[in-house]
Amino acid sequence: MPAKCRGEIHGDVQQGGRLQVPLPDPRPDARRGQGQLSMRGGRRAAATACGLGLLLAACGGAAQPDNSAVVSDFRSHHSNVEVTADGTVVRLLADQTSATGTHERFIVKLSSGAITVEVEHNVSIGARAPVAVGDQVTVHGEYIWNAQGGLIHFTHHDPQGTHEGGYIEDNGKIYD
Repeated sequence: MPAKCRGEIHGDVQQGGRLQVPLPDPRPDARRGQGQLSMRGGRRAAATACGLGLLLAACGGAAQPDNSAVVSDFRSHHSNVEVTADGTVVRLLADQTSATGTHERFIVKLSSGAITVEVEHNVSIGARAPVAVGDQVTVHGEYIWNAQGGLIHFTHHDPQGTHEGGYIEDNGKIYD
């Protein structure tokens, strides 16, 4: 990447870190008394492309599974933590209806094999994920600790925009 187009990612972008994209001086000719806003030779386009490329690379893709973080949250009794985990569906549970909607529920054994977690997916908001026992899934949502391994909910988009959206990936398809 050209030196004039380097960006730095500070902190974990998934956990609210900052993405800084320094751009070249928008007034390269100002020192010589020429136009204040001119950029020659496509430098503006290159700077914009670099900035957008960094932003998309840092924020545009799905989060990578980190089962060790889920296990750490379980051992530390942490709750209300955004996580991404992957594993195998080992049990399907009956839907549960509450004031917040109908929730599809199933148990996932993490790939690391350390723990199982319950997934509660609100199908009143997001599309039902047609999971079956034996499916390999990736789940992104909010982890809540409990003695059985915890649960992951908020695995759907947030229509009110008050919470980070989640998803379930099953057989290459995303359900949010």
